[in-house]
Amino acid sequence: MPKQELKSLFQRLRDHLPEGEASAQQKMLMDHIQYHIHAVDEPDPVDQSLRQSVQTLIEDLESDHPKSAAVAKNILETLAAIGI
Repeated sequence: MPKQELKSLFQRLRDHLPEGEASAQQKMLMDHIQYHIHAVDEPDPVDQSLRQSVQTLIEDLESDHPKSAAVAKNILETLAAIGI
């Protein structure tokens, strides 16, 4: 169930942050997070970890998109709950 919740929260984050309002870095981080969530049952690749990508996105969103940052924080908490 937590994995489905993670996917649901990520979709909610995407809904709160429309593509036209996201910076290039935010889009890159969202794509990176999407990749990790899609492969949540597989080990992380060698590049930046999923948790670090989400944390970086939160820091980037906090000032301009506080609601989206709050959803991203929920994603980070869900990752912790499932041991990622």
